[in-house]
Amino acid sequence: MSMEDKKLHELANERTDLAIQRTILANSRTFSAWIRTGLSSVLAGLAIVSFIGDNEIFHGYVLSIGILFVLTGIAVYIMASVSYKKSFDKLRKEGERIDTPLVFLIVITTGMILTAVLIMGLLIFS
Repeated sequence: MSMEDKKLHELANERTDLAIQRTILANSRTFSAWIRTGLSSVLAGLAIVSFIGDNEIFHGYVLSIGILFVLTGIAVYIMASVSYKKSFDKLRKEGERIDTPLVFLIVITTGMILTAVLIMGLLIFS
């Protein structure tokens, strides 16, 4: 192997490593965006019921819409974790070392879902 071939091989390996790091970072950013979207949906449901829910005529409808927003937020949380885990598993299967443990994903998603369920309980029983 010539000196030029060795340099090209090293450059290709370096670019591959950087591409993998970009993929890992993009996966984390996407997960964060999904979590923000779910949180926005849950908070929108809470806001709708808080600001419009006092109306006697539309109370049932407003409550239903608020609960629908919270359930949508929970679905987004679940989709976020499934998407992240799928990408995580694919990178791991290819032999890549990922520094972020999968436990963080589970803790964050579970915490967000429990919070949304508590908010839904607050909406229903208040």
